[in-house]
Amino acid sequence: MTAIIRRGGRVLSVAVGIALAAAAAVAGQPPKGAAVTPAPVPARIFSGRKVFISNLGEENLQTPLGIVFSGNADRVYNQFYAVMKDWGRYELVSDPGDADLVFEVGFAFAQLQAPEMGRLRLDIRDPRSNVVLWTFTEYVQVALRKGNRDKNLDLAMGVIVGGLKDLVTQSAPAPKP
Repeated sequence: MTAIIRRGGRVLSVAVGIALAAAAAVAGQPPKGAAVTPAPVPARIFSGRKVFISNLGEENLQTPLGIVFSGNADRVYNQFYAVMKDWGRYELVSDPGDADLVFEVGFAFAQLQAPEMGRLRLDIRDPRSNVVLWTFTEYVQVALRKGNRDKNLDLAMGVIVGGLKDLVTQSAPAPKP
């Protein structure tokens, strides 16, 4: 919104809207240097023991130029499943009805946005409500050689798994009395 004030034949434009928007933006921010209290992590993430791993899939990894990554079309799912099994934090179940949490993992190509080739994603769902409790997304960098693309996918998987481990091993919030 702009107010126009006329004085002596001159037109002065006052950017009232800009001033109001700036004031609102500043009012919603904490003071500089102030610590922001972290939002709570859903309790089910800490208490879950049984996990069903769901394959969100990968887009077709066979392109006119050849196969993008080594392995088959379920590489991301198989790799994530193996890492979760080796970690041993969760009991992996074969039926989502038996799970406390559902981990959905998959890969999607980027829309020609170098240096990103695609995105690796992990969603943590509550199987009872089907609500996404937490999401991890990591970019996979472009590479010309398949070996380097494999390495970049492995690095992204390591970041996702590391983020998950950091999240579930932090101190769970104390229950409210």
